[in-house]
Amino acid sequence: MLWKKSTLQLHIASIFFIVVSMLSVLLIVLSYQNSKSLNEQLADERMTQNAEQVKLAFQKKVVPVLAALETLAASNYGHDIHASNDPNWLASVEAIMKVTPDVLAVYVGYEDESSAFIRSTVPAFMREQFSTPDNSHIMVDINLSNGEQTRTFYDKNLQYISETTDTISYKPTTRPWYKDTPHNGDIFITDPYFYLFIKRMGITISKRIPANGGVLAADITLSSINAFLKSLPHSEEAKIMLFDDNKTILGQTGVLPEAPLNTTQDTYLEAAQHSPLVSLLEKDDWQETSHTVKFEEEDWRLNLMHISFGNRKGLWLAKAIPERTLIGSAIEARNNQITISFIILGVGMLLIMWASAKIATPLKLLNKASHKIRNLDFHSVKTPDSNIVEVRELSDSICMMSETIGDFLNTLHRVSNNSNFESLLSDMVEHCYKTSDADYVLMWATDMEDRNNLSLAAHYPEAISETQIDFNQLLVDLPEMEEAVDNHCFFTFTPDEHPSVSGHLPDELVRAWVLPLHNRENERVGFVFVGFNHVISPEQEEKLGFIQEFLGFASLIKENWDHITAQKNLFKSFVEMFASAIDTKSPYTGGHCQRVPELTFMLAEAVNEDQDHFPDFTLDEKSREALYFAAWLHDCGKVTTPEYVVDKATKLETIYNRIHEIRMRFEILKRDAEIECWKQISEGASAEDARATMLKQKQELDNEFAFVAKTNIGGEFLDDGSEEKLKKIASRTWTRTIDDTLGLSWEEELRRNRRGEDKLPCKEHLLDNRLDHKIYWTEQQLKKFENWSFNIKAPEHKFDLGELYNLGIKRGTLTEEERFAINDHIIQTIIMLQKLPYPEHLKRIPEIAGGHHEKLDGKGYPLGLSDTNLPVDARIMAIADIFEALTASDRPYKKAKKLSEALKILSFMAKDKHVDARLFKIFIEQRIYLKYAQDFLPESQWDEVNEAYLLDIVFPKKPVDEKAHHS
Repeated sequence: MLWKKSTLQLHIASIFFIVVSMLSVLLIVLSYQNSKSLNEQLADERMTQNAEQVKLAFQKKVVPVLAALETLAASNYGHDIHASNDPNWLASVEAIMKVTPDVLAVYVGYEDESSAFIRSTVPAFMREQFSTPDNSHIMVDINLSNGEQTRTFYDKNLQYISETTDTISYKPTTRPWYKDTPHNGDIFITDPYFYLFIKRMGITISKRIPANGGVLAADITLSSINAFLKSLPHSEEAKIMLFDDNKTILGQTGVLPEAPLNTTQDTYLEAAQHSPLVSLLEKDDWQETSHTVKFEEEDWRLNLMHISFGNRKGLWLAKAIPERTLIGSAIEARNNQITISFIILGVGMLLIMWASAKIATPLKLLNKASHKIRNLDFHSVKTPDSNIVEVRELSDSICMMSETIGDFLNTLHRVSNNSNFESLLSDMVEHCYKTSDADYVLMWATDMEDRNNLSLAAHYPEAISETQIDFNQLLVDLPEMEEAVDNHCFFTFTPDEHPSVSGHLPDELVRAWVLPLHNRENERVGFVFVGFNHVISPEQEEKLGFIQEFLGFASLIKENWDHITAQKNLFKSFVEMFASAIDTKSPYTGGHCQRVPELTFMLAEAVNEDQDHFPDFTLDEKSREALYFAAWLHDCGKVTTPEYVVDKATKLETIYNRIHEIRMRFEILKRDAEIECWKQISEGASAEDARATMLKQKQELDNEFAFVAKTNIGGEFLDDGSEEKLKKIASRTWTRTIDDTLGLSWEEELRRNRRGEDKLPCKEHLLDNRLDHKIYWTEQQLKKFENWSFNIKAPEHKFDLGELYNLGIKRGTLTEEERFAINDHIIQTIIMLQKLPYPEHLKRIPEIAGGHHEKLDGKGYPLGLSDTNLPVDARIMAIADIFEALTASDRPYKKAKKLSEALKILSFMAKDKHVDARLFKIFIEQRIYLKYAQDFLPESQWDEVNEAYLLDIVFPKKPVDEKAHHS
């Protein structure tokens, strides 16, 4: 069946290909097997050589130490524990360590638990472990049987440096190197083990001293094993491991990428579990072997060799290398033979293909053309000429299909890359114009609010206009057309057949198509009018279906645009409503949130046009939208500020002015004075004296209350004398006879309980700072500040309503806590705005809105930003915010300043780097202040402004009047 569907060219090529391929494969397989066998034999021989090299290296490390121990044991070195400090013996031991750098210590132990250690302090880890002097070279420990230790340090010339004494509990007779050393004089070598105190692998060599039964020993590290194994000739991918019968790994290369000197035994074992050597470590007994194992879907050649050392069991050397590396030369030879075979095969195929190409070429070209169309490549489609009729007709059809689909996709590409609604519709109308070969195309779109209200959305060419075609009148004059489009059908008409509409159409019009646009809810969203000044040809009629389908995208674009516009308008309305609500919440903010955006954009537009001071600042559609929302939301955090704090006009004011409570207490004291007067008279005292005393007390109370009331206004600075007077007044007491826990809310009751119970009647101070006056932060509220790096810190309490505390405010009416609550609005603005899920072009809203209280000198708040990281948008809003606040006339607590006064204050702020001086210059030179005044300020605030004087303050040509500045 397969052969019946194949071409002649494929038949000939297949036979040639099969014959040549079979011969090539046979030769390649035989050659490959021979090369592979030879390479594996060479690898086994190399493994034997490596094992012998490891044995020689190990013996080279141990033999000098064995000879040295034999010599020391035969001498009188071990007869006296203090011989270790003898310069001659120190020189001998130091020579051993110099010849064998891996020897870390030589020591001797005795049956009475005394011992002596000579250690090299040259290695850095030894210095670190024992905290030796910088110039020390040798360290000698003399440990007596009573636990006393003397540690002596010598330099590289074996000159005495210093010594220390200590008490230790070291007992050599309990150590393996002492216990396991035979008494017959043989050398004892421990199994490799891990030195915990220096984090190194090593062994200990020991020998009995014939004279007194003590034991001489030396510690040798195996740190150089890894380097030695790495120096052996082997492939970079090879993994080599040296271990003993207890599975203690002495060295490796390739198992860990770079094994550090302090790598633990567990780390070695864990790494080995993820290497081809895992099959060896899973066994308890080994035999020399050379075989292939599979690890992680790859074949590895595994060799295991035993290395014996005299009376010890010896060590095992394991090596694993990938088969592909081992037989690399065989693979290379095989690949060369494959290449030669392909060359022969290719040359032959070219000859065969050349012979049959004439027959299949036209069909191949058509096949290529169809592949390009399938891959959406319409620009390089080429169709062949052929003498065969069927091939030629197929070629013409493919060419026409390619052009049609290509034009369609190009239009869609232009549409998808255009984000402007009007431009999108214009592109689509232009494409309809060119596709249909019409004389003009117009598109009407419905209004979002009223589907029956049509307006011209796009037209082509530009010469045609809405005045020439009144579509709304067409719907009235042609009811059959409206019925057709309502049923999603296009409508064709000629002016001659409908004379009633000829007055609404161009005189040249001969025929027209009316195509409806509907959204997915089946609502009519527009029409497309395609007009022809000539008779429509059959070719143009054939394109009608394509145009109808294409205009379906226009319906989708209109629907999506309406949806996006509705969402934007809704969001914009929410933002403006929110800002208006903040202004409405308190008369003290007036229309601030609504006027600041206006002034911000006045200045931003001027900065956008200015190329001298801010050449990098551009106000495109996206940045304009971000600035718009940031300006409207710049004070959104004020919604969290307690209203009484914003409106606080007196020191004692909370939700109401507590001066009335204080006055009532004074009234009580006056009444008490009157009662006391009558009481004294009833007891026989002089009525005249009693009344005089009473009147004097009342006058004092009236005077004191007048002082308290005046202080409550906060209009003057409170000096120390006035503060002392307040304290004296506060010391007066009055008698309370009613339980003050009655009628409280649960929160008030919690605060009241901090004071404990009072036994009625009880005395209370006239003015007091009580515990229940303090309102504490909640844990959640404090955590909110910890997560941000604001430079204004929260006070100890959220609010402090203490009467004496509030009356003692030095200037103004706000306490530290209330002032923080005011400033906290910008913190809340940032926190609130950061939580919103912005699209990419609006993500800078929190940065812009939250920066209008920052200063260029870095002393602003809440983040302390300076001119290097404060964006231009925020600087613009800072000027707008300040100028609006200075000139606002709807604030009940202050009088609005005139233009010259506000600008003078703003100029000194620019001079002091509180606001941007360049922006202030544009603000003055472009007379932004005057445009704003004309729109928002009453004429009573307009006065003459000396612009040159203001600019001279900021950019002085002569010394500025500092007295005027400070005033």
